[in-house]
Amino acid sequence: MIQKTKKLLLNPWFQLVLSVLFVTTSEVFLKRGAVEAPRLPAEVNWTGVSGLATLDVWCGILFVIASFISWLYVLRFIPLTIAFPLSHLLPVLVPLGLLFFLHEHISVQRWGGIALVLLGVLIVARPVARIEEKL
Repeated sequence: MIQKTKKLLLNPWFQLVLSVLFVTTSEVFLKRGAVEAPRLPAEVNWTGVSGLATLDVWCGILFVIASFISWLYVLRFIPLTIAFPLSHLLPVLVPLGLLFFLHEHISVQRWGGIALVLLGVLIVARPVARIEEKL
């Protein structure tokens, strides 16, 4: 069981998915933290530094760091020309995360954009699947 878990964690494709999920999670935490941040005087409020007073922002920062580490691992094994387009599920996952966790509204135009992004990722993923079969 431990060997299977270790093998899964070391799989660069799994790390790519994990990296995208970490960034999505970080964005939800950062948004929530920014909304909950205390208001500072106008002279310094524009810096966004007040967000550092919330636990959500710190959780978001930790997920950004985890994503960065995972992304570096991905880049060791998957060419950037493949990994980068596949990581573009973020414009799909972030709005969905905000819809489910923060109950934000997604406009019809945004849904159309999400559909186009998914179509683009599928177009890019098909040749990747063929490459993976040959390995």
